[in-house]
Amino acid sequence: MDRTLLDALPDLVMVVGADGKVLDVGAAARVFLGERVASATTVADLVDLVEPASRVRLRDIVGRTLARAGQWQGIVGLADGTGIFAPYLVSVALEPAGGYVVIARDTADTRARELAESDSRAKDEFIARLSHELRTPLNAVLGFAQLLELEPLTPDLREDVERIITGGRHMQAILDDVLDLARLRAGRGNIDKTPVNVLEIVQGVVDLVEPLAERRGIRRVVSPVTPGLLADADRRRLWQVLLNLVSNALKYGREGGSVRVGVVRVTGGRVRIEVEDDGHGLPPGAMERLFRPFDRLGAERGDVEGSGLGLALSHALVEAMGGVLTVASRYGVGSVFAVVLDAVEFPDADDDDGFGTEAPTRSVMHISGDPTIRAFVAAALRGRLGASTVSVPRAGLALEALHRCRPALVLVDRDLPDAAVGELIEHLAGDPVAAGLPIIVIAPDEDPGEFARLREAGAVDVVAAPLDPAGLARAVRGYLGHVPTP
Repeated sequence: MDRTLLDALPDLVMVVGADGKVLDVGAAARVFLGERVASATTVADLVDLVEPASRVRLRDIVGRTLARAGQWQGIVGLADGTGIFAPYLVSVALEPAGGYVVIARDTADTRARELAESDSRAKDEFIARLSHELRTPLNAVLGFAQLLELEPLTPDLREDVERIITGGRHMQAILDDVLDLARLRAGRGNIDKTPVNVLEIVQGVVDLVEPLAERRGIRRVVSPVTPGLLADADRRRLWQVLLNLVSNALKYGREGGSVRVGVVRVTGGRVRIEVEDDGHGLPPGAMERLFRPFDRLGAERGDVEGSGLGLALSHALVEAMGGVLTVASRYGVGSVFAVVLDAVEFPDADDDDGFGTEAPTRSVMHISGDPTIRAFVAAALRGRLGASTVSVPRAGLALEALHRCRPALVLVDRDLPDAAVGELIEHLAGDPVAAGLPIIVIAPDEDPGEFARLREAGAVDVVAAPLDPAGLARAVRGYLGHVPTP
C-alpha cells in the first residue's frame, strides 16, 4: 500500500506479510502504538493490544473467515498507550500478493451519536407521554366549558367561557402537534403513501387561505406548474405541510406583497413544490435553528401568533414521506421553502410519449429509492441505448407501474426502502403480467455469494454498483430487442 495513502488515512492501518511480519504502519497507527511500534516486529508482538477475553476466539474466527471469504470485520477491544481498552471496528483483508491489511476505526463518534439519539428518543417519549396525560384533564375542561356555554349566562360570563374554549382548543392543537412530532421522531408516525395529484392539493390549500391573504392584501400566484404531476405521498400529511408553509408565507410576508407556489419536475424522478414569499427573510444565524421545536426565531416578540411547532412538524412529516424540506433565504428579501418528494410517473403502454408500440421492446422499469441512482440510470439508458425508463421510487408501486407501462425489462436496486429484493422478485413472479419478465438487480460488489443468491431468487443478472454507463448498457441491451451498438 502506498506510504502517502497510509499516512493520510485517519484509521489505524497496518500491512502484514504472509509470514506475519509487520511491513508497514500508517501515521495514525504509529501515534496510537507509541513506543510499542518499535518492538513490533511481527503481528504476534501486538497481541497485548487485544482484550484478553477475545484473543483466542478472534484468532480462530478471523483465520477461518479469511480462508473462506478473504476478509473479516468485527468489533474488537484495543488498548491505547495507557492500557485502557476501547471498542474499534476492525477489518482484515487478504492481499493478492500474500499477507493482509488490518484497518481499525475508533467507534467513539458512533457511540456518542448513538447515545445522543437514545437521549433524544427518551426525551421525545417523555414529551409524548406528558402530552397524552395532559389531554385527559384538558378534555374535561373543554367539555364542562361547552356545557356552561349552553346555560343562560350574563354577557361577561359568556365571554369568559368563550375565552376558556378558545384557549383550550389552542392548547389541544399544540398537544396534538407535540404528540405527532414525538411519534414521527420515534419512527412511529402514521404515514399512508399513495400517488397524490400535487396541483390539486396546492390549489386547495391556496383557496383555503384566501381570507388571510385578502386581510393582508397579499397576492397569491400558482406558477410555474407542471400539470399532472403525481407525488408518492400521504395526501392528508402533504396537505398539512403545504398549509403550514403557505400560511407562514402569508403571516410573515410583506403586507401588500405576493406569495408564489410552484410545482415542477426535477431530476431523479422527483417533484418539487416551492413556496416563495417576499417577506423579511431569515435573520443571520437563524438557519441552524429553523426546524427546532418551539423556536420561533424571535417572532414571539411580534404580533403574529404561533407555537414554534409548525416547521419542526412539517420537516418531520416530509422526511417520514421519504422527501426533503429545504429553505433558501435572504435577509430583507424573502424566503423559498421547497418540499421535494418522489414523483410517480406511470405512462401507459399506448401513450405517445416514447411508450407507444415500441414500449414492450424498448422500455425499462427501474425500482429504486435513491433519486440520484434513478437519474443516472435513466440518463445512461437514454444516452447509450435510446431506451425510455420508468422510474419507480418503491416496491409498493412496482406492480401498478408494470401493468401500466408493460416494460421489456425490470431493473431493481438490491436495497429498497419498503421491501427485500427477494420478496419483490417473488411477488412479481406470481403476477400473470409480470411473470417471465427479465429482472436485473443492481447490487454493491461486496460478496460474490450475494450475486449467486440473487440469481437463485430469480434475477437473470446482477450488475455491480457503483454503476458505469457502459456496463449497465451491456447488461440491459440484450433484453430490449434490436438496439444500436454505440
